[in-house]
Amino acid sequence: MLLNLVSNAAKFTQRGEITVTLMQPDADRVRIDVRDSGIGMTPEEHGRLFEAYNQANHDTQAQFGGTGLGLAISRQYCRLMGGDLTVASEPGQGSTFSATIPVRVIATAGSE
Repeated sequence: MLLNLVSNAAKFTQRGEITVTLMQPDADRVRIDVRDSGIGMTPEEHGRLFEAYNQANHDTQAQFGGTGLGLAISRQYCRLMGGDLTVASEPGQGSTFSATIPVRVIATAGSE
């Protein structure tokens, strides 16, 4: 999940900065923020972003490529661990993807 977020940030940031921050907002959770100063997105694009085989828009997909699976899978991983993956973004100002997961992930019955 982290590799996908950093890879996406690099892909959509031609010139600028990428910052990865790890914090613990409370005793039960950690949050990883991947912030870039890339192309950013509109609120409408956010709605499609986590759907499988979708990207923010068709022009982005044509210019940058990709299958549109990475963010859908990354969000699913976070949710399977009891967390979530969210985005905050502004066109032309970059994006911040925030993955929040429990500090301790309990294994499901039958897996060891």
